[in-house]
Amino acid sequence: MKKLVLFSVLLSVIALTSCRKDRFEPTTPGSMEELKVPANFDWKTTKDYTITFTAASAGMIEVANSNGIAYQRAFLAAGTPYAMKLTLPTFEKSVKLKFQGKTVDLNLTGTNLSYQFN
Repeated sequence: MKKLVLFSVLLSVIALTSCRKDRFEPTTPGSMEELKVPANFDWKTTKDYTITFTAASAGMIEVANSNGIAYQRAFLAAGTPYAMKLTLPTFEKSVKLKFQGKTVDLNLTGTNLSYQFN
């Protein structure tokens, strides 16, 4: 029993003395003028897209994020192109298109996109 107590005390002492805090202190600028930001840095947090939809039949279309939260809804007339303008967060890489019970993923590869429902 004494060996177990001695061993646990020794282990506790080693564990407590081996831990130490890192002394890293980040350098923070004192004012906005001291910030070093690259000239090509894009400060925008949103991006504008235009998506043109066409469909053989009329119906409601919904553009949603990956979690299913709708960004915008519109009614598509049969055979008539519809241009939808969206402002989306820059982190979005794709959207879900819901039309007549079908869900399709559309990758946001450019600012002007088109999709045709069959």
